[in-house]
Amino acid sequence: MSTSRQQVLGFVRTHRAVSAQEIARALHMTRANARHHLKILEGQGVVELISSRPASGRGRPVMLYGLSGRVLGENLGLLTGAMLKEFFLKTPHAERGQMLERLVGIMLEEVSSSAIDEDGAVESTASLTQRLYRSISILNELHYHARWEAHSQAPHIVLGHCPYASIIEEHPEVCQLDAVLIKTLSCIQVKQTAKLALDSRGIRYCAFVIDSS
Repeated sequence: MSTSRQQVLGFVRTHRAVSAQEIARALHMTRANARHHLKILEGQGVVELISSRPASGRGRPVMLYGLSGRVLGENLGLLTGAMLKEFFLKTPHAERGQMLERLVGIMLEEVSSSAIDEDGAVESTASLTQRLYRSISILNELHYHARWEAHSQAPHIVLGHCPYASIIEEHPEVCQLDAVLIKTLSCIQVKQTAKLALDSRGIRYCAFVIDSS
């Protein structure tokens, strides 16, 4: 026999957009119990608030819940992979570096930050430390969970999250995109030293080091 919470989830799954009152009426529970189960399911990332509608009389709008985007799924990774494959197949190998630079330029057009100059990069006249800090700030706007570390030979830029993890195995060229992105932001040539490696806590990361060669 399913639990009350499983019944609530099943009702949301079937009806797509439901209120706590509708759940309570259909499953013969109190509205408070329905809200309780919805809150727990929302905390688990299974359902989410998707919209609202006006109350039938006076009062607050009725909140409507549905399955979360994570549960519903999406084909963004599949589409992105197909587009990258088509894009790279039609681009000669010698021209791919320039193509990646153009892609990075387009990406940075969407980033609003005072750290970016009119050319889309951190000002090259800033000190190395300033450029690193500003670059890390912008990388984190792009969801990289980045940081930089001082080392005896050269600073390291560590990316604690790969926003492209779902396609990186099939499209390793995305790592080249990261290198071009860091170079564009910081005016520093870098080379990758770690790709989805595991740190001491078992968390995956990528790392780049300033290339002075």
